[in-house]
Amino acid sequence: MDEELLKIAPYNQEQVTEALKWLETSNEFVKGVQFFYPKWTKNQIIKKLQKCQTCSDFMVEFIEMIIKNSIKNTMHSFTIEGLDNIDTSNSLIISNHRDIFLDSALLQNHLYDIGKPFTEISLGDNLMVNKTMKAVAKLNNMFTVFRSQNKSEMLQNSMNLSKYLRYAITKKNVSAWIAQGNGRAKDGNDKTAQGLIKMLLLSGKKDIKQAIEELHIVVSTISFEYEPCAYEKAQELSLIGKDGVYHKEKFENINSIVNGIMHYKGKVKLVFEKLDVNRINLINNRKKDAITIAKEIDRITYKNYQLQKTNYMAYDLLYGDKKYNRHYTVKELETFKKYINKAENEDEYYKLLKIYVTPIVNKEKLVFNLIN
Repeated sequence: MDEELLKIAPYNQEQVTEALKWLETSNEFVKGVQFFYPKWTKNQIIKKLQKCQTCSDFMVEFIEMIIKNSIKNTMHSFTIEGLDNIDTSNSLIISNHRDIFLDSALLQNHLYDIGKPFTEISLGDNLMVNKTMKAVAKLNNMFTVFRSQNKSEMLQNSMNLSKYLRYAITKKNVSAWIAQGNGRAKDGNDKTAQGLIKMLLLSGKKDIKQAIEELHIVVSTISFEYEPCAYEKAQELSLIGKDGVYHKEKFENINSIVNGIMHYKGKVKLVFEKLDVNRINLINNRKKDAITIAKEIDRITYKNYQLQKTNYMAYDLLYGDKKYNRHYTVKELETFKKYINKAENEDEYYKLLKIYVTPIVNKEKLVFNLIN
């Protein structure tokens, strides 16, 4: 790999050793670990770091139990489907994105449980807010997505990322997880960014079908009964609607990671499906084919999204209807109303409802298109 791709890649062995050694001196890391594992002393944490030699070791020692505790304590149920017939050793997993950490972490937890290697995971450089966060992210087998507002830098960053992902899958023979869009779908609308597909094609050959096929794309769809950080998302959407912009605090995303792990999520489902390139009508035009490929990923996502009672109740509340009342009881509706009514104002109330309603709308559009 050239130097630019090395900046994107997870740590190599020398960097892993250096980062593990440095974390032994980081009080910030120790405090962060003790938030999730209150009984661990500083000496125990250092000993655990000294046991680690690889990214996988670090993930097993420090991350896996966080995920398992989140499943046990904050989920009514967690189910995963579709991986039985999928080779996770060298696939590009494109996922809808609802939670900064859990969308990919729940997959890593399952792969660990069934004895398969962890995937590499994308993380925006905006989340690496300090040296400790960068070390933890890179030790969590994450590759860096560099973001820039400068157009020339954006193009170069896209080209480098495209080259790295193709290299990781076709040469390193590892799998990589990446979100379908730039950040979480805060409005509940899981939509694949055409820019993502264009980025992937930058490193491919002229034959677009071949360029996509060799990435072995798998579509991952996660659905939560109770949306992680829902109130925060509604507030952000409301402020954007009012002011046209939203300025994040430095550690806001870190707080979102913690809240996503700790807050109640109800029923959670994760579904995987291979992208069948043969069913996509490709014409070998990068711009038009990027649109077509993105639409097919969206179709799979909407099909596999698991609607919950919260979606049906939100729809009927938003539209003053009883269209979906067969899916819930009066008591469940009253409980959900109390949850929705915690929104700080009317605009946030409606933004919160729409987060839950949009997946139904997408499903309805999918069914309409199939019929017509």
